[in-house]
Amino acid sequence: MEVHHHPHIPTHAKPWKEYLLEGLMIFVAVTLGYGAENVREHYVETKKALVSAKNLYVDVINDSIGYAKTRNNRNKQDSCFEIINAHYNNNELDKEIPAVYAAHAHITRRMLYQMNTLALDEVKNSGTLKFLESDELKAGIQRYASLGSGLKLREQREFSYIDRMLDPISTKNFEFNFNRAAGDNFKIKGNKIVVSVPIPDNLKIMKKDQLDWDNYIAILGMLQTIRQSTDKDYIEPTQKECHELLTLLRNYLIKHDALGE
Repeated sequence: MEVHHHPHIPTHAKPWKEYLLEGLMIFVAVTLGYGAENVREHYVETKKALVSAKNLYVDVINDSIGYAKTRNNRNKQDSCFEIINAHYNNNELDKEIPAVYAAHAHITRRMLYQMNTLALDEVKNSGTLKFLESDELKAGIQRYASLGSGLKLREQREFSYIDRMLDPISTKNFEFNFNRAAGDNFKIKGNKIVVSVPIPDNLKIMKKDQLDWDNYIAILGMLQTIRQSTDKDYIEPTQKECHELLTLLRNYLIKHDALGE
């Protein structure tokens, strides 16, 4: 005959202290688990922020180089205009046709460096910014990023002016091949533009009778005014913030032993 054993069911209730202890243990376990997960997540995100800071550091270095090259080229454009304007004031433009070609080709080039926003946008938009352990660095990133839109607007302003006012003169009055060659091969010595490529014997300003020199110099002068405004109000402040951010990023990476990794 099979014997069935019934489980022993306690007939008395647990003391309330046992329930309290069990509840407390469950609460502590959950809290510790949650805390450990938060610590792990914070560690992972902090490491990601460090990687983003390194990527941004590389981009800002390239930006710094780009701004420096842009300012050098734009200063050369200003010098070209001053030389051509002096020739105009002295009624010497007809004697300096190669120089006019070189100056025109260089002045009409579109040269305004735009900041690299790939790493910058990643830092701002991914939530990485809050895991950077430096309020000063966070502020520096935000200040620098805010200047990008201004540069883009000035680029549109300058390039649109060249499109409307100078490109028609380039195509109508300047022989294309020599204009391109002269713009790449000249030096400024004293107050002279010296072209270093062979100059065609018949080089001239095409349709010269249709080119109003007064208006031409005025157009170049306005472009220089626009560019100088861009330099002072946009490029210089952006370059300054770029250098400050570069220092902040370098110090941050050094502090976290990540600069040379």
